[in-house]
Amino acid sequence: MENRLSLHLKLMSYLSVSLPFLLITGPFLSDLAVVIICILYLFNNFKKEINECLKNYFVIFFLFFYILCILSSLFSDYPLISTLKSIFYIRFLIFALAIAYILKNKPDTLYKLFFSILICFVILILDGFYQFIYKENIFGFKMYEARISSFFKDELVYGSYLSKFFPIFLSLFFILKKKTIYLNIFFSIILIFSIFAITLSGERAALFLTILILVYLLIMLKLNFKILATFSIIIFVGVLSILTFNESIKNRVVNFTKNQIVSNDKIYFFSEDHTGHYLASIDIFKNNNKLIGIGPKNFRNYCYNNEKYLKLPYICSSHPHNTYIQLLTETGVLGFFFPFFIFLTICYYSLKHFFLKIFKNQIYFNNFQVCLLSYFLMIMWPITPTGSFFNNYLSIIYYLPVGFYFWSLHKHNTQSK
Repeated sequence: MENRLSLHLKLMSYLSVSLPFLLITGPFLSDLAVVIICILYLFNNFKKEINECLKNYFVIFFLFFYILCILSSLFSDYPLISTLKSIFYIRFLIFALAIAYILKNKPDTLYKLFFSILICFVILILDGFYQFIYKENIFGFKMYEARISSFFKDELVYGSYLSKFFPIFLSLFFILKKKTIYLNIFFSIILIFSIFAITLSGERAALFLTILILVYLLIMLKLNFKILATFSIIIFVGVLSILTFNESIKNRVVNFTKNQIVSNDKIYFFSEDHTGHYLASIDIFKNNNKLIGIGPKNFRNYCYNNEKYLKLPYICSSHPHNTYIQLLTETGVLGFFFPFFIFLTICYYSLKHFFLKIFKNQIYFNNFQVCLLSYFLMIMWPITPTGSFFNNYLSIIYYLPVGFYFWSLHKHNTQSK
């Protein structure tokens, strides 16, 4: 029995460490790994941990949101696909709990995850620069729409992948016990070039959110000011140089953005397409169940199956391209409260940490926790285009650091006793 549990724990650890690689291949293998991790966790450990889980406020909050999603799906006009999506969404909470369990019982998984992400960053940065110079990557994949895509082929998520793993990568670095001067220098170089790679990708939301996180970390981290200042200056000069001297990147990030926001003497929210998605989504919200919404993943059905939304100013899509607007439409006012409450909580604790750091010379969060906060701020930032909140690929990236957060709570509680 004990050998079996040990074997399962090792498998869960290996699968979690492999996730940064599997996410590069697409959603199938990464989601399969998550499902296996969840099954092993439920089979071996859930009964032992259920009481502790129910003491976690996030778990309770998530369960209310989960029940709401199911009810919203069942009462929608298109219940089948939406209900299936809602029912299986619970796996991401189980995944986060499983990650915390793995870290509690195999702490070296954190270090392996750090080096896993490090290898992914090195490969992606080198391949991205190679593709930018030679117009194809090392396997011959051409640039898609004249933009870096590396191993993601026609999925333009290269910059998004790097930006979302950036604060996770940084958080893991801060808990490494053995850091040599060579590792520090190499890590700093990788961070700097990852930001340059995000800039070269032309993914404007990824670049904006990365800059936002850098400003946040500059203010919140407890580090030598000279190191922070030097790091910030190098990044600022590098990004500015790319945007100034590279015409294609400048046109996409600066000129194209300006032309999308102001077009035909009209001002749009990000672009005409985004504004059309938002207007359609808000109108669907107004004309349906405002309390529980139309059901997760149902925006597409309600939009494309109504002639009203097939004409300007409305524009249909698979999802509204904004987390808050999507949840307002698909899960109603009650579902909208889920990300909004998380965002307000992040802001509150960030201000508390900032106040104590500046005015009382005290630290409320360590650097590991500050980086996790910066990550949650990134994915909960309200004013930016986003992918679908219920997308499997994004959900894996969203809930992996939630597992880190659960683990840090357990570690804090254990040390307090």
